[in-house]
Amino acid sequence: MKYLITISLLSASLFLGGCAANNANQQASSQTENATDTKKSEAQAEHKQQTEVIDSPQAPDDSSLTKVGQSYQDADGSITLKAKSDTNEKTPIGDIALTVSDVKVMSYSPSPDLIDFFHGYSNDETTFNYVKIRVNVKNTSDQAVNFAPVSALKTSDGEKKGFDDDFYLENLYGDYEPGEERIGQLGFVLNTTDLKNLESMTIHTSDVFDPTGETLTKGKSITVPF
Repeated sequence: MKYLITISLLSASLFLGGCAANNANQQASSQTENATDTKKSEAQAEHKQQTEVIDSPQAPDDSSLTKVGQSYQDADGSITLKAKSDTNEKTPIGDIALTVSDVKVMSYSPSPDLIDFFHGYSNDETTFNYVKIRVNVKNTSDQAVNFAPVSALKTSDGEKKGFDDDFYLENLYGDYEPGEERIGQLGFVLNTTDLKNLESMTIHTSDVFDPTGETLTKGKSITVPF
């Protein structure tokens, strides 16, 4: 009888020990899955932040303006669409895949708190015209490169702008890590362009540089018709 009781107790102990081990394994597996899911969520959030167009703090959201003459107003001020282009073409520049799209020319009256910001950009910071350009930039290579999607631009009316005239300030210039993609917008104030004479705009990209500053691929020119 004592022998049978000992066997029973031993069996129960083994059973309980097995259950405890299974529970520990399940908990460890659950923790690993949760950690993996968290890392995936963080990676997805980071990718979304890098590739999603955000509302600029320097200008109103123009997404609702699809026809010339339409206006929109928010806390940043009021804008009216004066011209637009249907350009949406991918341009390969070496290892950079560049897409220029959603090019719009707008008349802008900034809110009072933004007027000082435009002192260095406009001859009349209370009301002026500007061009907004959306770009998608992707480094398709396995090495870091340096690139500026708009190094300079020139309107058909002869006005020229450089990359440092961009007032959207969305960090679209500089180093791109392997496989990195960014989507954003650039804005350039047009001080002298007569919109009645605006037929097109030519965008000049920078060269594609390696991390040491050596040119890998020469830049290209992209003509945007209005």
